[in-house]
Amino acid sequence: MRNRTPLDEVPSLAKKWCAMLGLDVEATFEPSGNELLFPNRLSLSGQDSSLLLAGKPQALDSLQYLLHEAQGEKEESKMVYLDVQGTRLFRMRELVAMANLAAKKARAAGSFVFSSLTPKERRWVHLIIGGEPDLETASEGTGALKSLRVSRRA
Repeated sequence: MRNRTPLDEVPSLAKKWCAMLGLDVEATFEPSGNELLFPNRLSLSGQDSSLLLAGKPQALDSLQYLLHEAQGEKEESKMVYLDVQGTRLFRMRELVAMANLAAKKARAAGSFVFSSLTPKERRWVHLIIGGEPDLETASEGTGALKSLRVSRRA
C-alpha cells in the first residue's frame, strides 16, 4: 500500500515541490465561502505564484493533479484544490451567478445552454442547479470543453 499525504501536510508538500522548481511560493488554506463547490482551497501566494498561471493554468492543474496523487484520496470533499490570486475563487463565484441566471432563463424559455465549460466548471453548475427541483442539467458534446444544458424537468 502506498503512503498517503494527509490533508494538513499538503501545504508544506506544495511549497516544497514549488521550491524544487525554483519557485518562491507560500501555501495556506483559505475558505472559499462554499465548501460544497470549492472545498479545501489551498491558496498559493508569493513572488513566483503568478508563474503558475502563465498562459493557461496547466502548471497549476498539473501541480494539483500531483498533490491529488500524493493524497491518494478519491473523495472530492477531502482533496485539496489550488488557487492563485483568487482566480479560481472568482470563477466559482462567477459561475454561481451565471447558474442562477441560467435557471431563470431555463424556467422562462425551457432551456439555457452554457458553451465550453471545463469539467470542474460543469461540475459546479451541475451541483448548483441540482438543488432546483424543477430543473435538470446535461453535458453535451465531446472532449474536455463541453457545453451544458439547463432545462425544465419534463
